[in-house]
Amino acid sequence: MQRFWLRAMAILSMTMISVSGCAADTEDDNGDPEPDEEATGAVGEQLLAGRRLTPREVEGLLRSEGFPSHVIPEMVCTAKYESSFYERASNRNSNGSIDRGLFQVNSIHLGRAGCPSRANAGALYDAKTNTKCALQIYRSQGLNAWYGYQAHRSTCNAYRVP
Repeated sequence: MQRFWLRAMAILSMTMISVSGCAADTEDDNGDPEPDEEATGAVGEQLLAGRRLTPREVEGLLRSEGFPSHVIPEMVCTAKYESSFYERASNRNSNGSIDRGLFQVNSIHLGRAGCPSRANAGALYDAKTNTKCALQIYRSQGLNAWYGYQAHRSTCNAYRVP
């Protein structure tokens, strides 16, 4: 239950930053986030860092890694709520596990098929590697594997990639 509230507070904090117009959440004329190579910002226990991808870049990664077409908009939306599209986002959970990268892949998945080993956990900060691992998680657990999707299900189900 404590993990639920910590994640809820992190998402609420991210939403508040987005609404307040924080520089880390600037958008271009098309509504896409401006890529920011050096941006960092702490949100609760979460660190937003590294390059910020656009929704179109995330869509391209999902397609190239083999996600089914019908789930790509929901997964782009999931990345928005999990990492705000930051490639090096991280979150230390109250149970000691760590969520890493674009899809906030939890450390419990390290060493499983399609995911890096524990010794190479930092590879999850690479968006392509993170997306590849996320595909295996999606195949075994579906969209509900991500709290960002669960908490924003109706928004993600209606999401269209800009």
